[in-house]
Amino acid sequence: MKKKIFWALILLVLISGTILFLTGRYAGRVIEPFVRSFLDENKPLNHRVDFGRLKVNLITRIISIKDLSVYPDSTLVKSENVWWEFNVSSVKLTDFSIRDFLFNKKLSIGDFLFLNPKVEIHIPILQQDKVREASAVISPQKIKPAAFKSLSLQGIVISKGTLKVFRDTVLLASSQDIGFLAQQITLEKTGDDKQFVLKYGDVRLNISDINLNPQSSLYDVKLEKFALNRQDSTIILEGLRFTPLYDKTEFSKKLTRQDDCFDLKINRINIDGIGLERWLAGQPLEISKALIDSLDADVYRDRNVAMDLSRFPPFYNELFLKINFPLLIDTLLVTNSNIRYGELVEGDVKAGEIMLNDFNLSTFGLSNQSADSTMAEEMRIFLNAQVMGEGNLKVELVLPLEGNLHEFTCTGSVGAMKLSPLNDMMEPSMNMTFKDGRLNRMTFDFSGNDNNSKGWMEFLYKDLDVALLKKDPDKERGFISALVNTVALSDNPAPGKDLKIVEIGYERDKNKGIINYLWKTIQSGMTRTILPQKKYQINRKK
Repeated sequence: MKKKIFWALILLVLISGTILFLTGRYAGRVIEPFVRSFLDENKPLNHRVDFGRLKVNLITRIISIKDLSVYPDSTLVKSENVWWEFNVSSVKLTDFSIRDFLFNKKLSIGDFLFLNPKVEIHIPILQQDKVREASAVISPQKIKPAAFKSLSLQGIVISKGTLKVFRDTVLLASSQDIGFLAQQITLEKTGDDKQFVLKYGDVRLNISDINLNPQSSLYDVKLEKFALNRQDSTIILEGLRFTPLYDKTEFSKKLTRQDDCFDLKINRINIDGIGLERWLAGQPLEISKALIDSLDADVYRDRNVAMDLSRFPPFYNELFLKINFPLLIDTLLVTNSNIRYGELVEGDVKAGEIMLNDFNLSTFGLSNQSADSTMAEEMRIFLNAQVMGEGNLKVELVLPLEGNLHEFTCTGSVGAMKLSPLNDMMEPSMNMTFKDGRLNRMTFDFSGNDNNSKGWMEFLYKDLDVALLKKDPDKERGFISALVNTVALSDNPAPGKDLKIVEIGYERDKNKGIINYLWKTIQSGMTRTILPQKKYQINRKK
């Protein structure tokens, strides 16, 4: 009796297995042509989707797809559109319900898993409409009718993939570690037109260890992490490194024209409140807050390298307005940063340097679109830092976003500090060094245009001792320095006299940027205060 029961159970198992096997084979044969037909009718942005073999395992409820590939359709013009290639050897669909599919025409799947895919994205020179078209793959869109009533996915998961991004044939970026997650994906019927609308929940994209190609043989650029989160509407970049491949001297020798050498590190960039879907729908791209935290920049320029006289650096407002899509940024912040700027003056052997420690910058309400408003459209930048680790610098710079873009105003102050730390910057440009003296307070207010700047300065100091330098920075002009100290104003205000306020101004060098323009204007006020020139002295603030 026991033997009969045993063999009956064996026979039952074999029959059940055979039924499941045959049903799985049948299900695979039914599903495969349906999937191929559906993908052929719904080409994502004119891309074809092919795969090798499709198998259904009814015991584990898993559909396996081999050798899946996505590539451009022959009708796509590659030189005018973003296109991509996606190749993966194995794809798995979990928790598949064969009963719902065969009897209710419903596709219900747990996770859509891609392991170790290879992704290539090719970008042409983009116009605004092409950017939106390229990004529309993540935007809700209509799907052509299919032989099912509904589709639901718990998630699409891409794990341990590789990524390469090209502009035409030039490699822009690459990573050996990408991850992607899209959750709660559904296809729902929109009405009597038998169309389906794609809906989805959270989307997350993580890319690590990114090598960026700046299309220059002078830098190595890396990004430790890029993360996008749809639910929080955030993009996070961590560990951006922009490193010269040569030291400053060798870097200058590689240049054919004068340019800055940047050694840049940014710990973290947070972009919050991104209205990506509204932008894809044709509205301006709105960003609630962009935060650059812990920027460490070492900038160097060698004035001995020939200058390109056909190059006219734009102001910051001009660069912002040149962004070729509508953009609104409510808040832009730079925090906890340090900036060093060094400049080797033509004919000198030692570079002058200025250091801004604890650098913080903020600006609000930026828009590159004209608004129907009586309020002036402007870029108002607030800056504060410690000059050479001592004097508290505060600056407000106002640049217009309409009208004459080179008309600006600048106001600011520097708090108490020793004057000698400024020698690194003052010596090369003025052949003057502060041997002693203390700044009590400096206040300035000026405006500028395309040609020149004009304003006023209060430069309060005491116990000033200056020396004029020869071309050899280690030698002084002893007699002339003594004469300068005799006639120079050693204290401002001088004992028993009113505070000396001077007119400041500078004729702009259009081959140099706005920072040079601002610094030269401030520098003019310092020299006009120190030297006994009544020509620029004023009795009141203008």
